[in-house]
Amino acid sequence: MWLTKFNELRKASGMSLDVLSERSGVPKGTLAKITSGATKTPALETVKSLVYAMGYSLADLDDFPANSKNAPSLSDEAMKIAKDYSVLDRYGQQAVRDLVITEKKRCEDDTQFINNMQMEPEPVIINLYSEPAAAGIAVPTVGKDYTPYELKPEDPKGASYAVRVQGDSMEPAFHDGGIAFVNHDALDNGDIGVFCVDGGTVIKQYYHDPLGMTYLFSLNRKRKDADVLIHPSSGQTIVCQGRVITSKRYPLPSTY
Repeated sequence: MWLTKFNELRKASGMSLDVLSERSGVPKGTLAKITSGATKTPALETVKSLVYAMGYSLADLDDFPANSKNAPSLSDEAMKIAKDYSVLDRYGQQAVRDLVITEKKRCEDDTQFINNMQMEPEPVIINLYSEPAAAGIAVPTVGKDYTPYELKPEDPKGASYAVRVQGDSMEPAFHDGGIAFVNHDALDNGDIGVFCVDGGTVIKQYYHDPLGMTYLFSLNRKRKDADVLIHPSSGQTIVCQGRVITSKRYPLPSTY
């Protein structure tokens, strides 16, 4: 039975009851009852402390009640630590116990901190250009041509930069002095974009017809005078600097 094996292990370790009691932390009276058989089924933790102090594991007590297929086993590293612990004097063992208590408390505190910590997303900062033309400047100046802008929850997602709208040609969707948010998606007919035409930059609705004519429309049709027409043979240059992010599609003018 397991008790016979236990006593054999104790004799093999060369430990007296006094030494084993001191190294395991199990009171000598409790140990004496176990070795004599007065305690039929001692507590699992008590037996663990005793066999580990002797440099063995519960697996060495073949028929101890805790040794079942479902009983947890120690890793090789844990067994090595247990054996090293058994050869320490009482001061060393106390130092190990103190360290384990301290580190266990630290791990519990770290876990609690992580669980309680509310992870807030990093703010998204983009450039807000003072005017459409500033968005085309090769080397803009902070505070003059643009200022850093932190995207708000209500702002459209995916903006690469933003520009201040100038004039009323894009009313009522884009007000004078308002902000237009821009990304670098490809433009399709009907989209709103930021365009540089012969050095001048505008925010307009884009349309390119099958004959090669490019139209940059004002949404405010009372300001048709602000439309830009680019004939394929005109020699004018047009560069799209980005697509304005909108929550809706705007119909193209039916006639021009």
